[in-house]
Amino acid sequence: GALLTRLIGDPPQDQWDMDSTHVYWNAHVDKANIPTYDYSALLYLNSLGEDFTGGGFEFIDDDANRVVEPRAGRLVTFTSGPENLHRVRKVASGTRYVLAMWFTCSEAHQYEDEDTTS
Repeated sequence: GALLTRLIGDPPQDQWDMDSTHVYWNAHVDKANIPTYDYSALLYLNSLGEDFTGGGFEFIDDDANRVVEPRAGRLVTFTSGPENLHRVRKVASGTRYVLAMWFTCSEAHQYEDEDTTS
């Protein structure tokens, strides 16, 4: 699967908010959300410091937290399991754009092209 994400610093509340108690900066494991995710990837479309502030990508580890600074064109890949607990730090200003992608090794859940005119 893939998702283009747009995180806005101090966004207004509007009719599109599904759950006002949900915040994107909570730590999570991708595989806990969708069990068939095996690998996760983030492609940054703009850069920290130029287009937005805050919004770093943080791996939460027992010995130390490690932060990846978003830069346009940077690709971050990692396994989707509990070994990679992570979160996005809150965007303080500007707008952060990322193409988030998830991959499975499960043949039963592989993508099926609906175009059968080959």
